[in-house]
Amino acid sequence: MTGEMYQSDVTREAYPLHFAVADALGGVVNPFDQYQGPYVCIGPDLCIGQPPYAIAPKGLGIIRLWFQFDSGGVTVYNEANGRTSEPFPWDNASAAVDAARSVLDTE
Repeated sequence: MTGEMYQSDVTREAYPLHFAVADALGGVVNPFDQYQGPYVCIGPDLCIGQPPYAIAPKGLGIIRLWFQFDSGGVTVYNEANGRTSEPFPWDNASAAVDAARSVLDTE
């Protein structure tokens, strides 16, 4: 087994921060793999290649947010612009939403 993850693995109980961000920002939580976990996709999840994951074309408004967990807390990484949030506590959904907003491009 290579660590693949399926949509059935992605539940609100298992990934509450991901779903809090997806709900607040109008995104969806998609599977990636057992090691990295899922990602939050905002905008159409158009991709090059086959699911469950492929590189998102640039310039089409696709934003993928990744959560990185370590001893210092959790950060949110925006794949589209390369920005990473400040760390926040792993059990704080409100802080997760604020962190996700902090890495979005605002115009």
